[in-house]
Amino acid sequence: MENRKEFMEDLLYKANLTLEDEGAEWRPIDDDGKPGGLILLKQDLTTIIVPDIHGRKQYLPDLMSFKLDGKYIYELLKQEKIQIVCVGDGMHGERRVRDRWKVAHQEYEDDFKECPAMAEEMAENFQTMAMVMRLKIRFPRYFHFLKGNHENILVENINGNHPFAKFAAEGPMTKAYVEKFFGLEFLKQYDRFEKNLPLLARGKFFVISHARPKRTFGITDIINYRSNPEVIEGLTWTRHQAAESGSVEGMFQFLIGDRQDQKVTWFVGHTAINERYKLWEDGLLEIHNPATKAIAIVDPIKPFEPDEHIVELPSTDKP
Repeated sequence: MENRKEFMEDLLYKANLTLEDEGAEWRPIDDDGKPGGLILLKQDLTTIIVPDIHGRKQYLPDLMSFKLDGKYIYELLKQEKIQIVCVGDGMHGERRVRDRWKVAHQEYEDDFKECPAMAEEMAENFQTMAMVMRLKIRFPRYFHFLKGNHENILVENINGNHPFAKFAAEGPMTKAYVEKFFGLEFLKQYDRFEKNLPLLARGKFFVISHARPKRTFGITDIINYRSNPEVIEGLTWTRHQAAESGSVEGMFQFLIGDRQDQKVTWFVGHTAINERYKLWEDGLLEIHNPATKAIAIVDPIKPFEPDEHIVELPSTDKP
């Protein structure tokens, strides 16, 4: 445990330095001189979009070993010939570990005196996020991880965040475990990491965020997200029924502008679906199916076609 703590502390330190020193060329600076909430993607590169990961520790390793046009994704990253955007929600296993959460909740109620179930869950979470941090540190312009609603380790009900629970009390359980075994200072540094994450990425004819926009937010609103909790909540918590009509279209106008008659797509995770994808009339495309390990591949030239360009990664998960 101590070795894992030291390893994660070192990664957290380096990841926070990276996020707090991102170039204004791809992450415009906010009014306080900090990297803002908007990522400007390179428009001449293929973009890989990764849905909610939720503690699936092999997701990113399997992506790195996936071949695109005969070359491994990791090699393309090193050559700066590809860019990757994760939509957020790195921690907290979903359907696949429903029963483990129930056992872990009993451990939580007993103050984690014995906690093999929760220890297993958190080991997967930290292995997942260690990979996220390592990739961000190594490829700051070409690998991005957006904030999702599960990036809330303090279980806040402020700053655009809300507590969450699905199968148990995942939020409070995670906070309690981390504080007990990793310490309060680690908890604070992890919160700093989460608050350093951007909210939205803009490509040539596409946009990526964790959730659909609740209303039409302007570019300045997104860049200054730290002082605008409504933007954070509106891009990480919103489901279809809670969004204002026309919000996606309005933001396309702000973010994309002249489309040159090109089809535009807004990629989101957040809402678990059972299909391969769910395409809405306003151009919003939901891609988070917890039962699959899929990615969306956006070519800088070819129009995006979901049936062709959403692919499932070959899995190396152990049974």
